[in-house]
Amino acid sequence: MPPAPIVLDDAVIRVLGEVSLFSGLTRMQLIWLLSAVTRFDMPANGLFFEEGEAGDKLYVLIVGSAVVEKVNGGSWHTLATLRPGETFGEMAVVDGLPRSARVRASVDSVALGLNRMKLEGSAEVAVVVYRNIAIMQTLRLRAANQRANVLA
Repeated sequence: MPPAPIVLDDAVIRVLGEVSLFSGLTRMQLIWLLSAVTRFDMPANGLFFEEGEAGDKLYVLIVGSAVVEKVNGGSWHTLATLRPGETFGEMAVVDGLPRSARVRASVDSVALGLNRMKLEGSAEVAVVVYRNIAIMQTLRLRAANQRANVLA
């Protein structure tokens, strides 16, 4: 079944504008972005991607929830729970390396996927998105450092 179309309306643009990954984009850039994304409907327990897979797109969770999981000692461990508006898969878009974890829908979910080549089709959008990815990764690293300091 082909992906469901993305309806362009003010509500969708407003929601995208509230996603930290797209912070700083103009209304016209958000409209361009909507033309570049693909909708992914994922059933509960379906995988958006598997650990170790090659990755060329990042995702924004729109509806539902998902978990980021990593295998250790033969069993899966949850690293994070994702809610609508949160992003995942950015690392592979930046560095081109295989996925470092898997992301599984906890319930029926919808995400928008943005392919690296499409993102780079607009230099103006790409520079803002890559800056936001850098900020997000920095915040995640600082949080991990704080958790490590508590454990030390």
